Amino acid sequence: MARVHITLVGGQPAPVYNGIIATKPDVVAYIYSNSNDSLSALNRLREEISITEDVQKPLDPTNPQKILERANKLAEKYKNDEVTLNISSGLKSWSHLFGMVFEKRSNAAVVYMDQNNVLWNYKTMQSQDDFYFDMFKLFKLYGNPIEDNFTHFQDYTKEDFDVCTKIENLRSGAMIGEFNNLLSLLDKKQQNILKTNHKGKFKSKTSNSWVEWNKICDNGNASIHILLDNGKFTKDLTVESPHAVQFAFNSGWFEYKVAQIISKWNMAKEIILNCHFPFKKNVDKNEVDIIVNTGPKLLFVECKTQISNNTDIDKFNSVVKAYGGMATKALFVTDAPMLDIAKSKCQNYGINTFSLQENHLGMKNEDALALLLDNELFNINAK
Repeated sequence: MARVHITLVGGQPAPVYNGIIATKPDVVAYIYSNSNDSLSALNRLREEISITEDVQKPLDPTNPQKILERANKLAEKYKNDEVTLNISSGLKSWSHLFGMVFEKRSNAAVVYMDQNNVLWNYKTMQSQDDFYFDMFKLFKLYGNPIEDNFTHFQDYTKEDFDVCTKIENLRSGAMIGEFNNLLSLLDKKQQNILKTNHKGKFKSKTSNSWVEWNKICDNGNASIHILLDNGKFTKDLTVESPHAVQFAFNSGWFEYKVAQIISKWNMAKEIILNCHFPFKKNVDKNEVDIIVNTGPKLLFVECKTQISNNTDIDKFNSVVKAYGGMATKALFVTDAPMLDIAKSKCQNYGINTFSLQENHLGMKNEDALALLLDNELFNINAK
């Protein structure tokens, strides 16, 4: 008796893949249509799954006679085997009609993978969640392999921690504006210079401030030298660590600070920063500041000291949907208190918000954020 897994394939390949991994079949049969979403998902599943396949022809998405015919044919073919039918993906018409056929079979069970990565067996009414969630595999399944375009949280050193703290302190008080103008508000030309040159220097257009960097020092570290001069006060800082340049520009210090806070959350199994995905159509921004693997699902995190343009929220929402799939949770973290209009927009998208400078009923930031995430993590996202 073989273990046969019949799975419906729509635009969401993750529950299909996870259902196969959870049930460990000997044979898998994919039910798919000729739609671009279904075919793309099928091709990526075939690249990641090496189990013997009972190759099926595309199925009409609307004709109930054809759908019932396929379901009955498979039910009869595998009447002497142990069958699971995964209805998590694919069309509702398929789910209903295939379910009608297989729920009557004593050798078959209808299963469903929910957004919390729990597999429900509708025959036994039991659940299963004891299988490994691989976020890098998920990125591949959605056609967005991240490869090595990220930094593991554990790769940051004690020297990085100390440098990050010093850069944050440099930015404090009367020097916030000077710091931001020099290091956070780079134009496209400066961004390109920073990206392509391992050494360089930027001078402020409005003051005597300047910054000089070297991404590859003789000892393997990166170095940054910042002079802030606003006409009244002067601050001078020279530091080096593996990620010193990353911290200094584009609010990298703040992203690392947020990652440190999230790392104290007991559901943070794996954290990666500076995540750069390949370009995807209709997505303006193809990077994520922080991604957290919680075990059952992913958390995407956007970090900004303050939201100056509400289109940043639109871009973040598009990135979450395009690269994380339907189950992924989203969090927007700011340093300064978030404006009500920005909070409202995030709420409309289902994006959670958190500001480090807000009062959280006297709780520490790590405790307040953990409470927020605990309350939200297992909620089901709206489509």
